Amino acid sequence: MTATTVSRRTAEDGADRSRVSPRPVSLVYLGVELKRMGTRAVTLLFCGAMPVVFYFLFGSMQGMDQMSGRGNGNAVLLCFMAFYGACMTAATEAMTIAHERPLGWNRTLRLTPLRPWSYIVVKSGSAVIGALGSVAVLYVVAAIWHQAVMPGWIWLAAVGIALLGALTFAAIGQILCLLLNPDRSTGLLVPVILFCSFLSGVFTLPLSGDFFAVLQQIVPMGGMVNLVLALFGPDAKINDLGGMAVGDWRIWANLTGWIVVGFAVAAWAWRRDTKRQ
Repeated sequence: MTATTVSRRTAEDGADRSRVSPRPVSLVYLGVELKRMGTRAVTLLFCGAMPVVFYFLFGSMQGMDQMSGRGNGNAVLLCFMAFYGACMTAATEAMTIAHERPLGWNRTLRLTPLRPWSYIVVKSGSAVIGALGSVAVLYVVAAIWHQAVMPGWIWLAAVGIALLGALTFAAIGQILCLLLNPDRSTGLLVPVILFCSFLSGVFTLPLSGDFFAVLQQIVPMGGMVNLVLALFGPDAKINDLGGMAVGDWRIWANLTGWIVVGFAVAAWAWRRDTKRQ
């Protein structure tokens, strides 16, 4: 083999290697986040257990087996608890930022090509995966208990709605953790979730008066509750909630508005977070 042939092959190999694009840094970071999720198994197990406990607690109440539109009361309750579990799990996953900031992890990430939007999307993606696990645990328990009666397509639709809510609370969790110090953010997140759960009707508190009716349509989870009740039909009402159509603009304004605004504010918060906490 001549020197000319060797140099030509070397040049061709170099050209082939130059055409091979490296993995995007966002995918690498997503892989890191998914591996780290295994170290938080106890926390994720707790987030998945709480909706199950509430489902059994509220589901044993009198009248939950009565039909409400296309399903019974236990079916509506199952959807509500799926929403609560998905949002709680997603927000808890976002809380990892509160532990990463004091260690300088975010400052390290800024030395990489990772963009603010990529950071937010990766964090939200790992949170949604955790939320999906919480919903799956609840669904398995509900299938075994066999008290929820509703069409199969509502079972699937409720999963999609729960994941939309998980995106919202993943963004809210990131905003709190990026704007506040770790102690304040961790102490504020759970009350925020409970506040939204009660006002939206997830815990089926009676809401009376025009003020609470308007507030229920504005707070996160309100769009989720109204959408799933719309899927159950016009006869599905709990504590004066429901009665909206699936295409009602207020439902979709709530669902999409919180996601878009939440992601935008979270990206802005990550840009301004340059101080070591």
